[in-house]
Amino acid sequence: MPARRKLDCNLQWLRIFVAVSATGNMTAAAQRLGLTQSAVSQAIRQLEDTLGAVLVDRTQRPLKLTSAGSMLQRRAASLVEDAEALVTLVHQAGSSKIPELRIGIVDSFAATVGPRLIRALLNTAQRLSFHSGLAHDQAEGLLTRNLDMIVVGDALDDVDGLDRYPILSEPYVLVLPERMAAEVDIADLKHLAASHALIRFSARSQTGDQIERHLRRLRIKAPRLLEVDATDSLIAMVREGLGWAIATPLCLLQARSQLEGTKVLPFPSTGLLRQIHLIARSGEYGTLPEKVAQLACDILRTYCVPELTKLAPWLRQQLIVG
Repeated sequence: MPARRKLDCNLQWLRIFVAVSATGNMTAAAQRLGLTQSAVSQAIRQLEDTLGAVLVDRTQRPLKLTSAGSMLQRRAASLVEDAEALVTLVHQAGSSKIPELRIGIVDSFAATVGPRLIRALLNTAQRLSFHSGLAHDQAEGLLTRNLDMIVVGDALDDVDGLDRYPILSEPYVLVLPERMAAEVDIADLKHLAASHALIRFSARSQTGDQIERHLRRLRIKAPRLLEVDATDSLIAMVREGLGWAIATPLCLLQARSQLEGTKVLPFPSTGLLRQIHLIARSGEYGTLPEKVAQLACDILRTYCVPELTKLAPWLRQQLIVG
């Protein structure tokens, strides 16, 4: 039996190797990790020297793993994840605060629930950071370990190794200028779409994409005239009579200063819902993700749902928290 090689492997080398294998490019791996390209290249060399095997075929672009590299790649990602989770768990056991907590939140949730959630979590971590933006960007941050947990409208059901905590189920609603609402039959969406401009959320957003897919299912074709990224801009355009929109209650709460002169009405077709979840990697941070999800639910029940039912009383039975 051949003698076992002594393992004297730096965890950071493994972390760098995992990034290189994922990107196929040392420069891209360096950008992902916040390192220089030379530091990444040197770490891969040191790892190869330590293991006594070439891991990366540098003659190919993008870089390809050798058979030894492929073998290491299958184990290295889980080793790095387990080591990072262990550090977090040890800190939690020995301290009342974790070193850092990074949470990604979609914009409408960040603007409505975010401030109170941040206040409630101030004593949880030595350093706390919140990142708002599109759901796709938040999901990417979680999967690349740049975020610790995310609150998004996509449950990432196709990704293993994640814990999901339901926070809010909210129906999509129609938003029309008051004059238009008094003149049209909202039950006839096809006529509404044909006669008045639909002001869309950007198709790059999860919300915009979900709305577009539902309209296709209903076989409703609305000319693509106006498309925006920001909820405030969308509602302001509706208020000015430029068209009508489809949004969610939290989006309306985010843009409540723009709602005067508009009418919020139920969406005339069933099945169009936004399901918001808190998502975290399994086995990390102990019970903290569940506690954060519960805090978010408490804030929604106490502050957001009452405001929304003032805006549209019929929402009371349709907003499901937790």
